[in-house]
Amino acid sequence: MRYFLLASLLLLFSCTDKKVSVPKESNDSSGIPSKEIDVTPEEVNVFSAIRPDERLNKGEQYSDEVEYVGYDANGDYTLFTIKKGSEVVALQTNFEGADQFLRGDILKITWKMDSTYIAGEGEKLDFTEWLINAEKVKDGSVSLFRKKYNKPLKYSWTEKEEYSKDFKDYLYTLVEYYLANSKKELVKAHLQNTDTEFVFSIEDRQKDGRAYTVLGIANEFENHTSIIQWLYLDSETRKLYEYDLPNDKLIEFK
Repeated sequence: MRYFLLASLLLLFSCTDKKVSVPKESNDSSGIPSKEIDVTPEEVNVFSAIRPDERLNKGEQYSDEVEYVGYDANGDYTLFTIKKGSEVVALQTNFEGADQFLRGDILKITWKMDSTYIAGEGEKLDFTEWLINAEKVKDGSVSLFRKKYNKPLKYSWTEKEEYSKDFKDYLYTLVEYYLANSKKELVKAHLQNTDTEFVFSIEDRQKDGRAYTVLGIANEFENHTSIIQWLYLDSETRKLYEYDLPNDKLIEFK
């Protein structure tokens, strides 16, 4: 009977998708000795929003066409953020060529699902997307905007606020992305005017208990500025919102 139970346990553990273990060389109440039993990581099926309908294999390489969002090397891990359909995904990476891309560019990426450790959770093992390589397929909205509007954007911020160069560069590209994709008639009208010079201000504000970086996009003419649109960037989620002044509400910009 003991041999039958042991064989059943081994069969059960060998069929699972995850690593399982029982204490090494211990005896339970049945008196049956047990030992650690591992399933190799490659047998673990994982999932990604890049391919939401597929069961993926750890370590296998995949290729997809995506929209570039941004690059961030300031956290615990270097992140390369892309958009596939409506999903935004931040891939961990060692790739160093992100400075050749602008937000909205269409890229062909090579990536895989691999192991990572979740910071702040006792080095907990997990699986995530890893970028291997990226190549530009065609110009996106910001690249096309720069070709059409070749004047540099001016910006300013209050002296009491301190922003890093990387963050200001990020905000600069974010404003370009908004101008290139805005559906607001006032914004589009100013874009059609070749004499338009865009400027924007940067400040921190609280709204409804949340922290935002607020961008005031304006048209500058003869040293006078007129606000065209206020944008709110959520300090935590990095979601961008248009401010609806008449209704005093934020509308997510996608």
